[in-house]
Amino acid sequence: EFKNEINREPMHATYFAYETKDLALQNEKEQSKYFQSLNGTWKFNWVINPSLKPDGFWKPGYDDHRCNNFKVPATWEVNGYGVPIYVNTRYEFDYLMKADPPHVPHIYNPVGSYRRVIDVDKSWKGKDIYLHFGAVKSNVQVWVNGQFVGYSEDSKLEAEFNVTKYMKPGKNLVAFQVYRWTDGSYMECQDMWRVSGVQRDVFLYARNPVHVRDIEITPGLDNNYKNGWLTINLSFLKQSIPQLKNYKVNFSLLDS
Repeated sequence: EFKNEINREPMHATYFAYETKDLALQNEKEQSKYFQSLNGTWKFNWVINPSLKPDGFWKPGYDDHRCNNFKVPATWEVNGYGVPIYVNTRYEFDYLMKADPPHVPHIYNPVGSYRRVIDVDKSWKGKDIYLHFGAVKSNVQVWVNGQFVGYSEDSKLEAEFNVTKYMKPGKNLVAFQVYRWTDGSYMECQDMWRVSGVQRDVFLYARNPVHVRDIEITPGLDNNYKNGWLTINLSFLKQSIPQLKNYKVNFSLLDS
């Protein structure tokens, strides 16, 4: 059985929940005490195929002093690990094997392994903690403090994981692994440079246990193009909270 996600949070609209109105008006999530960037230097191991990937690299006791330092976000192939490939309609690995979904090459299919110890503020205790990957190609497998958290493909979409039960106040080990090609690569054959690795921001954020999980705002306008409305649907994380559906805000357009 092939899956494109394990324990990944459902997709939702892009927004950040600030602790005060003033911070929300600034719209800089980096200023929130409930946001922590994980961009920067990670311990990194790169191998040419899965059979060579480091065993147990996600474990707290793993000796990573021989690992290289590597930036996140950054693509491998423009930083000395592998070769970038540009093709249009062909699969970039067709020189290694004939297309045979869901199988991908094994003799050459680089794997990158990342690990980093981070500090979680004690003020986050009692809140739900989420680990956010803005984009990782072609997949990401995640561990926290030696425990498997989840898996995601869809390399140009964000992947979020609820890591509350895996983390504690203070120091925590975050580890993840990325393959250059997966079965999902068959769905991503486009006119573009084929490069791998973490391509957008990685961060942690904390939310109250009961919070708005998703928001959908749909505008409408009457036939005279004067009176309009916004239909707002809110969904909450906890199923015990009533879902607010079709909350409508009416407005009129002023003459210019």
